[in-house]
Amino acid sequence: MTGSQRTIIAASPNCFLEFNPFVAYRHFPSVGIRFVEIPAAPSGFGMFAPELMETADVERLKERLAGIGVTPISVGAYCDLLQPRLVEALRRRIDFAQQLGAINVVSDATRQLEVDAEQWRKLVNILRYLGDYAADRGVRIALETHGGLTRNGGLALKLLQAVDHPTIGLNYDTGNIYYYNDNLDPAEDVKQVADRVVQVHLKDTAGGKGEWEFCALGDGRVNFPAIIAELQAAGFHGPYSLELEGRRGEDFNREQHLARIKKSIDYLRRIGLVSDSSG
Repeated sequence: MTGSQRTIIAASPNCFLEFNPFVAYRHFPSVGIRFVEIPAAPSGFGMFAPELMETADVERLKERLAGIGVTPISVGAYCDLLQPRLVEALRRRIDFAQQLGAINVVSDATRQLEVDAEQWRKLVNILRYLGDYAADRGVRIALETHGGLTRNGGLALKLLQAVDHPTIGLNYDTGNIYYYNDNLDPAEDVKQVADRVVQVHLKDTAGGKGEWEFCALGDGRVNFPAIIAELQAAGFHGPYSLELEGRRGEDFNREQHLARIKKSIDYLRRIGLVSDSSG
């Protein structure tokens, strides 16, 4: 399935939700995962705050990650860009990604479900400005299929077409399509936007809209072979990043989280996305 080009497999520390990210980073190499996301949302979700880090602090972080055997591939920012203070926060996270050597910054556009004409114009102009800022630093902005104007591929495509910037694409979260939408199949939805995808969150779910039922890959509703085929036909080869956020109410220990990751990697190996040379 993967063809001749190397597929990049990564993971988010959200695979060990409620644990310190370094718990995840230390476990990932044992299952062959060498690329990782760095959580840096301004809301404080995660542990990394670029505003509080000097250049030497970032260098120490890079060294610590390298010592573990993992490399930053993306920074999770999740800024609502209709809030002026969060525009500056995203700029800082773009700088942070450049310092880390990461290629993507994952963000929201806005969590608002609807905007008026003036807000739309403002958002498009902000994204063009941030796209230029990111391009100058060799970083891409990946808008996630979260709640709001990018909650599915069809809606995200309208915004991406309006912005029309080569540095701004989509982080397609396969499980979020079910979580934020009514009866929308990501295997069909992704067809509209596959050529705009610059990162994928591999997430499966046994639930529907608003149901936090994120299971091991292959145990839920998501048709990964169909989605991956669409993405590969559009020339996408990663990063595919595991984001296994678990089920509401569960209380997993580290070994249980790791077992779910191993099960998911085994599934990706069976469908041909992961090979011994991936990662």
